Amino acid sequence: MRKISLILVLSLILSLVFSIMGFAEVKDETIIKIGLQYTSLDSNDQKAPVTIKGQVPFEIGQLVDGAYQSLCQTDISQFAFVKDDGYHAVMGPYASYELAKADTKKLNGGFVVLKDLFYVYGISTNQSTANSQAQSVGGTVALPNPNLVVLKDSQILFGLDTTNDYVVAPMNAELKDAFSYFGDMPYRGGFGAKRLSTNDVSVINYVYMDEYLYGVVPREMDKSWPIEALKAQAIVARNFAVANFNKFSHYGFNLDNTTLSQVYGGYKYEGPVSNQAVDETSGLVLKYEDTLVNAFYHSNSGGYTENSENVFSSPQDYTKGIYDPFSLGAPNDSWTLEYSKSFIENTLKSKGYNLGSLKNFFISEYTDNNRVYEATFVGSNETVLLPKQDIRKVFGYNEMKSTLIKVVPDNAIVVTDGQSFQEKSPSNLTVISGDGKTYTLDSNINVFSGKSTSQVTSQATSYTIHGKGWGHGLGMSQWGAKNMAEQGLNFEDILTFYYTGTHIE
Repeated sequence: MRKISLILVLSLILSLVFSIMGFAEVKDETIIKIGLQYTSLDSNDQKAPVTIKGQVPFEIGQLVDGAYQSLCQTDISQFAFVKDDGYHAVMGPYASYELAKADTKKLNGGFVVLKDLFYVYGISTNQSTANSQAQSVGGTVALPNPNLVVLKDSQILFGLDTTNDYVVAPMNAELKDAFSYFGDMPYRGGFGAKRLSTNDVSVINYVYMDEYLYGVVPREMDKSWPIEALKAQAIVARNFAVANFNKFSHYGFNLDNTTLSQVYGGYKYEGPVSNQAVDETSGLVLKYEDTLVNAFYHSNSGGYTENSENVFSSPQDYTKGIYDPFSLGAPNDSWTLEYSKSFIENTLKSKGYNLGSLKNFFISEYTDNNRVYEATFVGSNETVLLPKQDIRKVFGYNEMKSTLIKVVPDNAIVVTDGQSFQEKSPSNLTVISGDGKTYTLDSNINVFSGKSTSQVTSQATSYTIHGKGWGHGLGMSQWGAKNMAEQGLNFEDILTFYYTGTHIE
């Protein structure tokens, strides 16, 4: 019999397509592309342009075979990425930015565009105007280009064909130790943009792996915690980034900055101890035999972690349920919810289930680690079965903090099999009468204590949920890691405890 499966991993993890990279690619100089602002592929939503500001002028560079190369220096110190679909008179190509810049005055609103080589584009209200301008300078006409993104302040300052990995970075920074602002938020590295078909502009932060982790570790774990816990967090965050490096490749970047990947806050959230934890574990990863561990982690296990197949579909030899005493006594190691009958009915209805009137709610199957494997909602119209993480998905991941839960209806009665006692709903029980016949209880029942008789209603009006922990329960418990570090254990002790049969390289 299976028992209960905890599920708070970030929504991000629920539909992961894993792309495991080799250990050889985990280097200080690995550049990772983080989507800071983007729209989904099936959306036409337009996001307001965000101003990017530098403390020094920006240069334009390019990512070639994963390495950053500077191409030209500009006098631009403030801009926003804006898409451009117009017709343009075109001059060029030019061998350098300086040569192209010198010719910008020859075209109305002329600006430099980089697409393999440098060009000068003019601003035109229509194709006819573009043709006239092109003829006057012996140039050509560029048709609307769905890949063209311009750097714009009060006027267009520069243009980039985003089929290439062009990067706008603080001058002479080589991406390391560079700081500029996306809105009011400081970020290391540089910025780029992508457009997919006619979709809105996606803004991307190009940053070295360890500097990316500077902005992840303190967003996923309190930066004031013991350094050994922060080191463990740094390694699992690095593992996650490498294992899921291509999760958002269809958008033109590697990971985003939300819980769909890992929360990344940039330079603002960095701390000296969390940065030290990243530096002192630079290049280290967690492996199972020769396999890079796809390192799931969560807030608090509630005392038991879980097998990966009881949360998602695929078993992982290193993600196994264990007893975790280090998470006990920490925040959210236990919690309680109370849901009314009508709240459950309305919530399920809002998610598309035709339950009707709720007759009963109980956990029908558990994992071996006492987490929900299947929850059953019996209604007047249909019976709804919610497997694994779906109960948290329906009721909210921050509300239903885990699936390490017990459900007690307000009309519960205690029954025994002679060995143990359990609270059960009368509507889920059968009785044997004095003549040997079996009946399902479907009306109010009277219970005699030996002195008096009490009536128990057959239909519950509310359900109390007693829960433990916060998260999906896979891999490392962050509060458990903190407790282990406070007891003098190091980051290797922490990681090999939570990830079965693993080692650090």
